[in-house]
This record gives sequence, structure tokens and C-alpha cells, in this order.
Amino acid sequence: MTAGTVSRRKVLGGAGLALAALPFAAPLAQALAAGSTARSAAGDFATAALASRMTPGVSAAVATQDARMVTAVAGLADPQAVLAMAPATRMMSGSTGKTFCAATLVSLAESGVLDLDAPIAPVFADEAWFARLPNAKALTLRMLLMHGAGFPQFLDVSAFTRSYMWDALTGADIAYSPRKMLSFILDAAPLNAPGEAHAYSDLHYHLAGITAEKITGRPYYDLLAERVLAKLGDPHDDITPANTRAIGRLAAGFARGDVIAALAGMTGRTTDEAGVLRHDPSLEYTGGGLALTPRALARFYWMLARGQIVSPAGFAEMTGSALPVVKTAEVTSSYGLGVLVNERAGFGRYISHSGFFPGYTSNVGYFLDHGFAAAVQFNTDHGPDINQALRDLAGGVIAARA
Repeated sequence: MTAGTVSRRKVLGGAGLALAALPFAAPLAQALAAGSTARSAAGDFATAALASRMTPGVSAAVATQDARMVTAVAGLADPQAVLAMAPATRMMSGSTGKTFCAATLVSLAESGVLDLDAPIAPVFADEAWFARLPNAKALTLRMLLMHGAGFPQFLDVSAFTRSYMWDALTGADIAYSPRKMLSFILDAAPLNAPGEAHAYSDLHYHLAGITAEKITGRPYYDLLAERVLAKLGDPHDDITPANTRAIGRLAAGFARGDVIAALAGMTGRTTDEAGVLRHDPSLEYTGGGLALTPRALARFYWMLARGQIVSPAGFAEMTGSALPVVKTAEVTSSYGLGVLVNERAGFGRYISHSGFFPGYTSNVGYFLDHGFAAAVQFNTDHGPDINQALRDLAGGVIAARA
């Protein structure tokens, strides 16, 4: 079958709508009314996103105030195979995985396993390289989770770029370990004094992850499974570690990138004909490190904000400890522990996090003044603006309830 013969119903989305109850559902009549409103808004969003012709496929989800899960999909998960997008189709999480990491560490702190405010230098007393990190003596886990430690983003570090491009071109291993990633900023000047400003860097999360591993003696993904995923329930088994090229139910992504990415072979289709990623994704680690679905993202944020992943006090800590990011007449945003804390006209207060991985974009938010979560993913990294996409989806839900 060619793309030209696939039916309009299969591609354009009305049939891609689904409504299902979460296990913590409200009384049926009330919940169905909320679900119907969200379903209409999500369906309109998915159809409009596909109509923009900027993405092969779109997947969206809303966890309603009354605990219903609405999913809307449109377009293709794999144009070559003419495989329709489905609610169960996974895409790479990108940096939305940082919220999972932060929740894991906050849960460990609530249990007294680690201290978010204790200097972590003693944990690495047996590793000489640690003292060469920016702000090494002052670093704490809270500082790292808020992006306040002054590390540069690895993509802005020429040593990383040269190494990665050469290794990708020559077929060498590009599944860099967290310690390898941190080696690229040894002896670098900090971007800011400890905890004094926000400077976004995946390397903050790489260090946070290996700190938790050293303290507990356990792999990060085991901690995540125990502290977050077990509480989440994940009834569809949507969330999986992205530490291997073979990831089940993964949509084919489409990457554009820059000249360097093109030279390294990181543009175009992200998967081979068997659906296996062309490049090992495990470099992301705690900076992302997951493949999942919008319904899993929406469920996670819904439960997180309602004190079901960490305690209500733990959630307050995630949102109360924050460094300023942007302040305009329209929006105020700060970065807490793994979440952006926003206030925007028309939306009120909400937490969110977007994500980028070559070939995929994601965004998720919980709208505190309205009581629902929304999430969206595209299987392209050069399609609709992912931040505007979340606002369009959430705005549709808010308007439909008015």
C-alpha cells in the first residue's frame, strides 16, 4: 500500500479519537461530561495540527479535572510503512524526562535517602575529575535540578561537538556515558555563581543522576521504576527507558538539524525499516532518557500535581524552589525542580516541560487553576511550534469548558 491509497479516515484523525477512564475516575455522568468537552478540544487540535502539513503525525492527550483520559491522534507514525499514529505509539521524550528524574530524587529525599541541599563533593571524593567541574565545591542536588550550577549546555561546548561528529562519522561509539559527557566541561569557567541564576544544561541532570546512583548503589532506571513508575501505574505500559536503539511501538521521527547534524548523519528519518533507531539514544540519560506517549505524560503530570507521585509537600518543593527564566507582560516563568512554573494570561498558573530529541518534539503541562493536564507529541523536530501547540491544546480545553 502506498501513501496515496491510505484512507482519509485513517490519516485525518476523526477516527483517531479515544475516550477512556483513568482508574481514579469521578462519578460517571460528571466525568463523561468533562471527557466530552476535552475530547472535542483534543480532536480539533489534532486535526488542525495535521492540516498544517508540518508533521507526519500528531498525538495528544488530556487528563481531565474529573480524572478521565482523552487521547487524540492524527496522521502517520511511519509514512513509509503507512502506519497510522495511535494512542499507544511511543515517541522520544526529550527533556520532558527531566521531570521524571526530579520527581525520583525528590522522592528519595522525602525518604531520607539523600539530601537535596547537602554538598555533593564528598560523594565523589574517590573520583578526582569531580573537583574540575564548574562550581564543584558548592554543588548540591537542588542546584543541579534547578539548572543553577552554571554548567554550559553540551551542544554549546566545542570539545563535545568535535568528538561527537568525528565518532558519528567514523562509526565509533556515540553512546557517551554521563561521566564522558561531563568530561567535556572539566576546567570550564562557570556561567554563574552557585545557585544565583538559571542556565539550562542537560549536564546538570547527568551529574544529578550519577550522584543518586552513587548514594544508593543502584542504577537510575531502577530508582525511577521504583519511585515514580510504580506509583504511576502506567496501565498501557507506555513508558520505557530510551537506552537502546530497539524501542517497541516507536514512531519514525524526522529530523532536520544543522550542518553539523547532517555531517554526523543525524538528519532525515530516525529509524530504519525495522523501526530501530539509527543512532544509540542512551547519551540522553537523565536529561531525557525515555520513550513514551502523551497519555503517559498527561497521567504523570496529573498525578504529580495532585501529590500522588511525591507528597503534596514534595510537589510544593518542586514548584516553590525556582530560578527566574523569563518575565514579560504576557508570561512569567521560572524553573523549579524539573518543571517550568508559569503564569500566563488566559491560562493562569501551570507547570510544564517541553522536550526535543532529533526527529521528535514533546510538551506537557498541568494547569493548576483549571485542574487538568495536557500533552502533545510530534514525530518531527521541525514541525509546529511545540510550546504554542501545548497552549493551543490547553486553550481549546479551557475555552470549551467556559
